[in-house]
Amino acid sequence: MSVGLNAAQARSKASQDMIVYKETQSIMEAIITQSALGNFEATVADGTTMTVSTPSIKKIATVNNPTITNGQTLIIDSNTITLGTTGLSLNAIIADINDAAVTGVTASKDAGYLVLTIEDAAGSTWSYEIGAGTANTALGLTPGTYSLPNPTSVSYFTVWQGTSEDRSILNQMNQVVKHFSDLGYKLERLTNSLTNRTIKWYVYW
Repeated sequence: MSVGLNAAQARSKASQDMIVYKETQSIMEAIITQSALGNFEATVADGTTMTVSTPSIKKIATVNNPTITNGQTLIIDSNTITLGTTGLSLNAIIADINDAAVTGVTASKDAGYLVLTIEDAAGSTWSYEIGAGTANTALGLTPGTYSLPNPTSVSYFTVWQGTSEDRSILNQMNQVVKHFSDLGYKLERLTNSLTNRTIKWYVYW
């Protein structure tokens, strides 16, 4: 007879409890913010495990320690970034990309490779495009349109809608609702109209 939890079960339970905790903290932060403004309702539509509507992905280029020539370009989602402004090395490439301040795009490096972190806007599809920039070969990027994997929030949405089953996910959402109900709030799950496949929390008091 086994008594208690084994290590794998304990890790799983701790992870699930942390998801619920972080979800309730994000909703409470929204409540406090809106209450301070004299409002009686708040919405959380992004930024949590259960509501993510702007997923991100890391695109790692394939050329190690790349160098470019002055004036070469990188095109991301139709935004043209001119490279070489601050230099020709990888560090300069990263600086030029970040200085361009393209919405949802951040450059960094990993072991000498260019890393692009791309966050897509909330929408019915999640994808990004690498255009035919003149620096593609030097950096190790292939032009094309790439899909982002569905964030975890899609699973919460489909369970809520009844189109998939996951008792663990259902239990987590129920815990969140119960937490705020016990505090006297009304908390509802609504469809995020920007994605139509993620939830948003609507709480009022």
